[in-house]
Amino acid sequence: MASVCPGGRLVTRLSAHSSPPLAGFETKQSYKVKASGAHTGPRGKRKRQKRRSRKPKVSQVVRLHMQRREALRSALLRNLQAGAQIHSKLQSETSTPGRSDPYWVTGTMEQTPPLLETGNSIDQGESGFKPEEWSTGWGSDGLAPPSTSLDMPMATKRRLPPHIQARIYSRRTEGFLHDESRIRCPGSTKYLQDVKSPSEHKPVAQLAHGLSRVLFNPGVHWLQDPRSRVYNFTPWLEAIPKVNDFAFERVTGFVRSSQDNDLRILAKQHNRPFVGSTSSLTGLLSHVYFLVSGDRAIDTSPLSRAFAYEATTFTPGQRMPTSVILDYNDGVWSIDSDKANAIAEKNVLTWMGTMLEKFLVLPEPEFKKLLRSSPEPIEGHDSRREAYRYAMSDSFVMRSQLDCMDSRLPGTGVFDIKTRAAVSIRLDILNYEENSGYLIKKLTGALESFEKEYYDLIRSAFLKYSFQARIGNMDGVLVAYHNTARIFGFQYIPLEEMDARLYGPGDGSRVFDKCLRLLECILKEVVGVYGQQSVRCTFDKRDHVDEMVVFVEPANWVEATEGKPCPITQLEVKAENLLNDSPVRGSTAVASDQPWLIHWAISHSAADGVDMRSNLSQSQSRQLTALHFPTGVRTLPEMAAYWDNIHFGGPISKPSAGDPSSSSSNANANEDKTEGDEWHSLKRSLAFRTAPPQIEYLRRLARQGHDATMRAEAEEASSGRGKVVWGPADYLGDVVDDKIVRDVSESTVDGGEVSGISVTTEESCNSAAGVEDGEVSDAGAISEWLDTSVEIQGPEPSVTSTDHHTDTNVSNTTHTH
Repeated sequence: MASVCPGGRLVTRLSAHSSPPLAGFETKQSYKVKASGAHTGPRGKRKRQKRRSRKPKVSQVVRLHMQRREALRSALLRNLQAGAQIHSKLQSETSTPGRSDPYWVTGTMEQTPPLLETGNSIDQGESGFKPEEWSTGWGSDGLAPPSTSLDMPMATKRRLPPHIQARIYSRRTEGFLHDESRIRCPGSTKYLQDVKSPSEHKPVAQLAHGLSRVLFNPGVHWLQDPRSRVYNFTPWLEAIPKVNDFAFERVTGFVRSSQDNDLRILAKQHNRPFVGSTSSLTGLLSHVYFLVSGDRAIDTSPLSRAFAYEATTFTPGQRMPTSVILDYNDGVWSIDSDKANAIAEKNVLTWMGTMLEKFLVLPEPEFKKLLRSSPEPIEGHDSRREAYRYAMSDSFVMRSQLDCMDSRLPGTGVFDIKTRAAVSIRLDILNYEENSGYLIKKLTGALESFEKEYYDLIRSAFLKYSFQARIGNMDGVLVAYHNTARIFGFQYIPLEEMDARLYGPGDGSRVFDKCLRLLECILKEVVGVYGQQSVRCTFDKRDHVDEMVVFVEPANWVEATEGKPCPITQLEVKAENLLNDSPVRGSTAVASDQPWLIHWAISHSAADGVDMRSNLSQSQSRQLTALHFPTGVRTLPEMAAYWDNIHFGGPISKPSAGDPSSSSSNANANEDKTEGDEWHSLKRSLAFRTAPPQIEYLRRLARQGHDATMRAEAEEASSGRGKVVWGPADYLGDVVDDKIVRDVSESTVDGGEVSGISVTTEESCNSAAGVEDGEVSDAGAISEWLDTSVEIQGPEPSVTSTDHHTDTNVSNTTHTH
């Protein structure tokens, strides 16, 4: 409603029934008041309706808000006064309940200040001040339940929130994990101690083909420079042999923990209840780390902008629930991975890892003896075991296989060899033959780059690599990037680099010690559930959940014999982190160097067995391996036929040397099962689906990469230019023919013999490498300063020398074999 105020101003009201506005809050309009009858037409009528429908002005909203605020303030003061009176009355009538009441939570009761108890309690004195008389003003609540003496104020007694369900436990164990390792060995955080192997083993292998210089130069080393097409290592490493061509039966296979007699002997000698290998323990340690660290994110800050907004969490495969079997035998529980061997035998990467380890540590003639095209050697097979490191903790005896070593590395000089397939192979494993055309073309970038593979390594493998390296007391890992058909490059990643990506500035050794000690406490509780018998357990730490669930059930339970269903127990593990006795987040504790205390608790759930089975089924559903139909397969029956035709070699597991009691593999264990039964059992742990658009895009990149590779090989063949190799002299014996000896310089001195290759070079090279007269430099020292260029043409390679260091006059070399 609008009215004209004195002075010719137009005042707008909310409605015709609203009161006049307060002085100073009138709404001014920018137009003048027109004469009476100026808006009598339709246009004027529409304007009047528009003005009536306008929203209230800011001044009016503020005034109404202040009125409501004052009313709420007055009501709050009245309620406070009434609550204080009720509190004083109930305080004299009732007492605080005891701690035995399971449905109530006791809290701290604070004393109410005297000024808030009643208005009449204020001393008036001589001032004549009379306090305000309080009254509720709300009337009585007819729907309120009758009050009893058990109704206590909130400060004394409160119920649990409705969204938090009360947990019922049948047993609860808790304790603390201090920094005991620092107390035992000041200045050291090593919780594991070396134990001597009871049997003789083979010596630890060493790198071949000049790959040792990768250990001492950070970053990625291209096998072949993509721009100049010059090889940094011998071209023989580029083409990977077919997996089916490798005779796996000629090498020692993997030995399960339950089949390793040395582990059991050491456990009995040192009175340790648990034994295990790195392959079976790293999954358990990973879930314990997720619990302790509070799902701490990884650090991807050193990567380029292409990964600035990518995920910093661990991959779903890394967080997948882990199932193991604790095989009991004479007081010792051996921890074996509980997974279908048939699935592992169908995975090409399982076999390729074994083959590529030999591919990188054996010279070409020795490796060719392991191919099926070569006759089996007549000389006796080396019956000694592979090189292992045995370590002992308070409850464990652990085993780690030692792949390779170099005495110039810090510590023991031992490192692990890891073969990393490209992203197209890992995400589409059944279609690996077509995806083998995928190329790594650059150092950085979202795809077809080493950086992409390194980023995936951080999320999916660094945690496992760091635990394996510490169990084996290793310095780091050597990674070979490949696509199952060719190798692209190599990179050495020390343990300190993995710790920085995982734990930030924290101490990785201390994190490992905490996780291992907590795992020992959990396993002691696990084996105590059903006594001295083998059990199967599943560890599951879900995202954004502050507890880890462990399902335990007997491993050899036969329902028909026992006459009842298999029992199951659900354990719930919680951990609280404290730094200097102050609670902190797990992510903060992991990255800190302050005194770290973990308060852990393990509870046995009293839930019904049906509910526990349902929870286990949910965890097992997250263990499903999703596989995509390969190219040409569209239906499940076609997939079944394709699966049956996958075969790469002999059994994965082989008995330890001199152990007739251990079975060689599961190949003979399932002879009575038909292929259809095997397929139906595999369908429980496998999920097949058609390839999504992302996988189709990777397949298209692989086909384009295959075409590009074929064009490059055709151009190189038509140009008549041979393969050019640049590299140190410690692998030239693989390139230079035994009968070809070419003297490039007349002024030479004897530089010693490296890997069966006699190397001579001039004195300036020795002085540049820091080698005095009379000393013999080894292969690694030579690799740092001796550069040559070898051009291979046709079946008989010719050797030419090229001066790459003109400033140091290193140009004259002679190589004799």
